Amino acid sequence: MMSEEDTAKTPEPADAAGSSPSPDVTSPAADAEAEAPPASGNVPQAEPLSDGTVPTVLDPGAGIPTTAVAKGRASLTAVYRRADIITTLVTFIVAIVAAGVVLGGYLYLTRPSKQAAVSAPKVTTLDQKDLEKLGTFFGSTGGGSSQVLTISSSTLFTNRVAINNDLKVTGGVSVAGSTNLGDLTVDKTSTLGVTNVRAALNVAGPLTLQSPALLNGGASAKGDLSASGNGTFGGSLSAGIINTRDLAVTGNLNLSGHLIVNGSRPGISLGSEAGGGASTNIDGNDSAGTVSVNTGSVSFGATTNGGLLINVIFHTAYGRVPRVLITPIGQSSGALPYYVQRTATGFTIGAASGIHSNTGYAFDYWVIQ
Repeated sequence: MMSEEDTAKTPEPADAAGSSPSPDVTSPAADAEAEAPPASGNVPQAEPLSDGTVPTVLDPGAGIPTTAVAKGRASLTAVYRRADIITTLVTFIVAIVAAGVVLGGYLYLTRPSKQAAVSAPKVTTLDQKDLEKLGTFFGSTGGGSSQVLTISSSTLFTNRVAINNDLKVTGGVSVAGSTNLGDLTVDKTSTLGVTNVRAALNVAGPLTLQSPALLNGGASAKGDLSASGNGTFGGSLSAGIINTRDLAVTGNLNLSGHLIVNGSRPGISLGSEAGGGASTNIDGNDSAGTVSVNTGSVSFGATTNGGLLINVIFHTAYGRVPRVLITPIGQSSGALPYYVQRTATGFTIGAASGIHSNTGYAFDYWVIQ
């Protein structure tokens, strides 16, 4: 039998035959020996291993393919370095922008409100020396047009303020307390709230009151007083003459003087039995008056059977047939059995009998609707 050493030393059939290996077959060891560079005298040789394999020691940098960098082109390290610089700059710029956005948001959210309480203004008190300086500046006359005192902020006068001349205010005037004015002249529109006038109030132009006016002390109007709306009087109404188109009285109508009714004169004409040559007259208006007639030659039938004497035609017709009251004047008129026929446009006075020729008859009338 063969030992393991003999088996390891037994040559392959090709080796035993002494023939060279085929050119197409290449062993890895041969390739390694072919590619390995020649050993340098400066490189120490490694000792063989226990199995007889001898390691190959390479020169520094051997086995690493190197590529020459062309002239004018940056190396890969330089490119990386430049990329790091650009990244750093971009990061710095982004950090600044983000800080600005955060700071702007904080200022916007913490901005003071428009309705924040206004701090109390600084108060400066003028002492006696300052007042004397002002007196020296303006003099006893209060200063002229070339002397101007300008106060740019709010001013509080704790005592009286006297102005010897005119006071001109270009802005508004607000008075919290009572105001006493000797004479008040308003050339333009003035809006007044609660206004108490203890003396006379003279209004040269038209006076327009948008709301009801309360006059506790009474009101006197020397000129015309015109009201397009209704008027209400809780007390008595005194007037020299009241001219009105319609007067409605819901309560009692008390007249302490005479009742005088004016108006246009109505028309008048003779009745059918006044006789030939008769004449008539009227003195009054549609409400009251006196009518008279002087008969002419009256027929026998008018004396026995009566007839119509006077026709009255209203100047303005009533809305419906009114009441007409007749009062005879004189003995001859009182002896007549008179009567009235009435319509909305007028009335007629007649007698049932006893009409005589050449006789005067007169009647007072009172018309009420």
